[in-house]
Amino acid sequence: MGILHAAPPGAGDTTRLYRWLTDRQGRCNVFDAHLFACILARRWPAGPGALGLDERALGQLLEKYFPDALAQGIPVPDSSPTPLPPLLRGEVDDIAALLLAHRSLGIEEEEWLAAIVARAMLDRGELWRDLGLAGPSHLAALMERHFEPLALLNATGTRWKVFLFRFLCARDGLIPCGAPVCNDCGAEAVCFGAAE
Repeated sequence: MGILHAAPPGAGDTTRLYRWLTDRQGRCNVFDAHLFACILARRWPAGPGALGLDERALGQLLEKYFPDALAQGIPVPDSSPTPLPPLLRGEVDDIAALLLAHRSLGIEEEEWLAAIVARAMLDRGELWRDLGLAGPSHLAALMERHFEPLALLNATGTRWKVFLFRFLCARDGLIPCGAPVCNDCGAEAVCFGAAE
């Protein structure tokens, strides 16, 4: 008699998708597996593009952390976000580069997390919510484990989205504004040049 496998939940059922993924977890770091299951459960329904990972990196992540999910058919969402315009793509690349310049362990998970966090920074909500985490303390734990030098710089506990955008502005010699994302600021032409 063969082993019965539960059918994967629909791509939009985040709680069931999280449980389904963690039930198919490989032999890997439990904390990171939890992070990736939260992120996938939250961002996967919008399509693989919402993760900010290319197809190769996504395949490596799934193979390492949830190999049975690949074998049993993780549900493919009906849609995927349209590609980012060049201005936003540049913003994502800058954030990912900032994170990678402050990585803690030098492992491939940090490359994946940098891409995922950078893409989630463009969303309008709190970063921890947009990553599917349980609260700000979980995001702080992610940052402390994988991007500790930045975590040490954020000693005041500023919200991560605000901290990262302000860090980039200060690094580039700009006066940091109070907007949590660049779209809300109104000074895009000053920061990025006039639209063509």
